[in-house]
Amino acid sequence: MQNSAHINLTRMFSSILVATLFTVSGTTFAQAHTKLIASNPAVASEVSQWPTQITLEFDEELQNLGDEKANFIVVNNALGDQVSESDEVLSGNTITVTLSANEIKGPVLVFYHVVSGDGHPVEGEYKFTYGIDEVTAQGVEEPESSSLPIGIYIASAVFIISGLFFSIFAYRRRNK
Repeated sequence: MQNSAHINLTRMFSSILVATLFTVSGTTFAQAHTKLIASNPAVASEVSQWPTQITLEFDEELQNLGDEKANFIVVNNALGDQVSESDEVLSGNTITVTLSANEIKGPVLVFYHVVSGDGHPVEGEYKFTYGIDEVTAQGVEEPESSSLPIGIYIASAVFIISGLFFSIFAYRRRNK
């Protein structure tokens, strides 16, 4: 009977470990939807003249969902005012929107929401700067962002699950 409890505990631990690994690693594999491959103006570029339109190109064809406006671009100037019209044009894997006049120099935020070829909505954003050597409206540069590697999450999950396994094992062994 002791052997059967040990086998059940080992199976439970194995199942939890496999499920955790699939959950943690699944986040990287589930993001196989369309990606932005080019933009005009380009990501993180500086432009001296205000563009009349924004064009985004993706790595797969975009879908229209009937009458619903599922694909759109919203552009905000350095003060946060929306400077994009609502006249998006979809053509294969590109989407274009007209921009209204803008005199405010500084960073421009481009937000997009598109429906990829596999039917999943994809959102993203990027910045470009209107005016050469301009900074944000408050005069503050953006801090650099850092991302933790997936290995830290996997190691943490294995550590937690190992602790649970040995706690359960010790508890059962003590209560025999």
